[in-house]
Amino acid sequence: MSPQHHFNCPSVDAPTPSDGDDVLPTTKLQFFAILVALVFSIFTVALDGTIIVTAIPRITDDYQALSDVGWYGSAFTLPSAALVPLFGKLYALFSAKWTFLTALFVFEIGSLVSAVAPSSVVFIVGRAISGAGSAGIFNGALVTISIITPLAKRPAYQSIIGGVYAVATITAPLIGGAFTDYVSWRWCFYINLPIGAVAAAMLIVVLHLPPPPKHDKNLAQLFWSLDLLGQLLFLPSVVCLLTALQLAGTSYAWSSGRIIALMVVFGILFLAFVITELKMGDSATVPSHLATRRNVAAASLFGFFNYAQFFILIYFLPIYFQAVKGTTAKQSGIDTIPLIMANNIASLLAGFLTTLFGTYVQYFYACSVLASIGAGLITTLQVHTPSPNWIGYQVLSGFGTGLALALPQVAVQPSLSRAEIPIGISIAIFSQFFGAALFVSIGNNIVNTKLVEAVRTLRIPDFDAATIVQMGATELRMKVPSEYLGGILEAYNGALRWAFRLGLIMACLSVFAVLPLEWKNLKKVGQENGSSEEDIRREGDMDEAASGGSRREG
Repeated sequence: MSPQHHFNCPSVDAPTPSDGDDVLPTTKLQFFAILVALVFSIFTVALDGTIIVTAIPRITDDYQALSDVGWYGSAFTLPSAALVPLFGKLYALFSAKWTFLTALFVFEIGSLVSAVAPSSVVFIVGRAISGAGSAGIFNGALVTISIITPLAKRPAYQSIIGGVYAVATITAPLIGGAFTDYVSWRWCFYINLPIGAVAAAMLIVVLHLPPPPKHDKNLAQLFWSLDLLGQLLFLPSVVCLLTALQLAGTSYAWSSGRIIALMVVFGILFLAFVITELKMGDSATVPSHLATRRNVAAASLFGFFNYAQFFILIYFLPIYFQAVKGTTAKQSGIDTIPLIMANNIASLLAGFLTTLFGTYVQYFYACSVLASIGAGLITTLQVHTPSPNWIGYQVLSGFGTGLALALPQVAVQPSLSRAEIPIGISIAIFSQFFGAALFVSIGNNIVNTKLVEAVRTLRIPDFDAATIVQMGATELRMKVPSEYLGGILEAYNGALRWAFRLGLIMACLSVFAVLPLEWKNLKKVGQENGSSEEDIRREGDMDEAASGGSRREG
């Protein structure tokens, strides 16, 4: 969920063409304004990723829709992942400035829809719109940096974005909890509007990028190269899958016609998507010749498992604190700080050590081991688990997960050419967010099913066990007779532990994705690639000289 982190000492001096790369000349003031605007944009997206976790219980109270919890996260992360490759192609074909501003506008529209949503369904639609825009914001920030900075200085400026993302991720649950307790959870989304407006205004005024390369493609060829058909098949297929997971076992039996129909449509559309991708070749959203490379496949699969187990914790731990422990939304945000803080510290540490020494596979192994131990400890949470225990469990789990949270995007690069790296990174990001979206929904289905089953065994008079999934997580103490509250809390805790067990399984499976990773030193690979690219450049110069420099004009 985070952009790639780099750890060179940042500088805010504007780069100049003499730095050795063909970059867009900017004044120091202009460059600083562009950087600030990009930081504001990334800050809003990072806030949106975790600000909701402490507000979810209160949102379920207002909408009476506990069964929709999985959609609140998945509706954002699914389009955010699925549209990353599409936006990459849009940035290559059209103006980077206006593509970025369009993505920011879409994100802001989604925030506004979520803020004013009168129902859970409208809220989910707003989250989906925001997720679609966020995919272009991440891509666009990196594309813009690559245009206005030379290669040697890019890591410094990207580290600023990484640092801002880390700060926003840590503070977002607290901000969300404060808004929820003292104003309204809707301000978790209103807050994006002024920040995004300032960023957009600054970019419109100060960002002047060169026009994109000209192409002679007609509309049909553009449609084909963007793989819009693949997008039109993939997104509804996954929506059918997630809808089935949301409804099955609670609203409808697994054997019901609606659930079977949803699963059949999912299977047909997904199969059509796979066939389309194979036929599209290099124009596919996920090119098969890249996705099947050893490091790309292994790193992406690892990211799939690691993000799945991490997002299960992010979305269900606040529910544990509010529903089981009886804390406020703000306090649940404070209670999850150990997880988020340890995760960000580990991510920064692993990134710094990878930059320093060049190797990274050892952090994948450490991540799998520590995250599995931490996830296992979290499955032992009880109604009366003391704070030193759940703090320690979160620290261990968060630190372990963070060691390799951002490394899949790094691991795919040694086996790719420079031209293939953006697509390889997109595949890794796609896998991470898809894993999060899918398993938050699966976890939500498990929690709802197990909760209803456990409440039914309590045989509470005049109480329909199925209605508990429609109650807000913090509403239990008001709606349930006091003599049955202890049993309800135990039932809720037991249901959440099943979701945590799912996270444990994902953490354990991640080690099998580490085994195929190649042990490569990024410093040595970079030197080898630099030499080969210099040879290619010299050969190209000789060819241009022989042909009268005709190619240089193109």
